[in-house]
Amino acid sequence: MTPLIQEMVAMRPDDFALDHHWFDMSAVYKREQSVSSEILSRPLPYPATALVCAYEDKKALLFISTSGDLVGVGGLQWDKKTITDIPGFFYMVDDEGVKVRHKDGKPFDYRTSYATGVLAFIAAFLESLETKTATGYMPIKRANWVKKIRQGKVPTYDWTTVLIEPSKPKNDPQGGTHAPPRWHERRGHWRTIKKTGKRVWVKNCEVGNKARGAVFHDYKVKA
Repeated sequence: MTPLIQEMVAMRPDDFALDHHWFDMSAVYKREQSVSSEILSRPLPYPATALVCAYEDKKALLFISTSGDLVGVGGLQWDKKTITDIPGFFYMVDDEGVKVRHKDGKPFDYRTSYATGVLAFIAAFLESLETKTATGYMPIKRANWVKKIRQGKVPTYDWTTVLIEPSKPKNDPQGGTHAPPRWHERRGHWRTIKKTGKRVWVKNCEVGNKARGAVFHDYKVKA
């Protein structure tokens, strides 16, 4: 757990904060970050994700929710002693690129608005997932959570830690006579590290050789 996440969670001491997986992206912040449809089309690790970041003399908190191809974003920014609301908006990526619209459904050009910086934060986070193990935190209510709320105090939490490993495609043959498999998608899954017992999330990835054909899987999930 990072001090910045603890500080930001205290800004939303309610069930809304409990619905999100929290990530501190201060270490992966870039002063210059490209905003491309290729990066923003990558899936976020969870349907409700909270990103926090301390950079230069500012702090930022983004709440991100996904529903199908549509991504909703909103949050707050701290500049020294001033707190500024980051107006909510939606974005999606299709064959024509990144499309952004206000909450009322009216489209706008993100390249000439505050949304550029917001999308750059999200792009930096998504890009970092490809190369680094990301540590996320999920808050859990403590037994005295409701009591502290009633007393007007900031509630405290227990935390579940989740590690998200980068994808590791295995497209290159490693020697021997085994031919590379046909191209297919390997869905994300949980892996338990035997030595520590810690569970880590392995992202979706593509494996195999497209020249040998492709295999598509349908997964049935029991409700």
